[in-house]
Amino acid sequence: ELRGTEFLAQIRKHSRQQIVLQARKSHDFLELYGTLRAAGVTPLVVKGILCRTLYPQPDHRPSGDEDVLIPPEQFARCHEILLSLGLIPDGDPDSGKYEIPYRQKNGILYIELHRSLFPPESDAYGSLNRFFTHAHENAVLLHGIPTMDCTDNLFYLICHAFKHFLHGGFGLRQVCDIVLFAREYEG
Repeated sequence: ELRGTEFLAQIRKHSRQQIVLQARKSHDFLELYGTLRAAGVTPLVVKGILCRTLYPQPDHRPSGDEDVLIPPEQFARCHEILLSLGLIPDGDPDSGKYEIPYRQKNGILYIELHRSLFPPESDAYGSLNRFFTHAHENAVLLHGIPTMDCTDNLFYLICHAFKHFLHGGFGLRQVCDIVLFAREYEG
């Protein structure tokens, strides 16, 4: 059983490890993203690394995955590139599902490749996709990252929290992301 000082030392050690791990994930994702863009694929980044840029120490805000929204007509090409880079789909990319997760073989990177932001077949929130049909046309750069415009991003963060709320709740991190995003881009 750990006590006092030992317990705090373990927490500090674990926290430092998580920060280093997050920094590596961010670096790996930005390299991967650069490769996709160089190949002519135009995914938009949502949540994750984009929200981390809002924090005073971005790598202190953990993110388990990185989400990218790809134009549906570019999905097959993006899938080929991800495979060539050693990412393995966690599911059948030909299934037509709205998102396919990819894990880095022998690595830590985890990507969710989205055809749409919400499952279209969902009665509860599938219709929310209609608000993001022009996301690629209205894309902007935030902190050098191609993404949806500020209004769409904020609305998406709120809608995403709503989706989590319906499936058991959402956490403080999502609330902080929404508040920090609104504060940063309120103009």
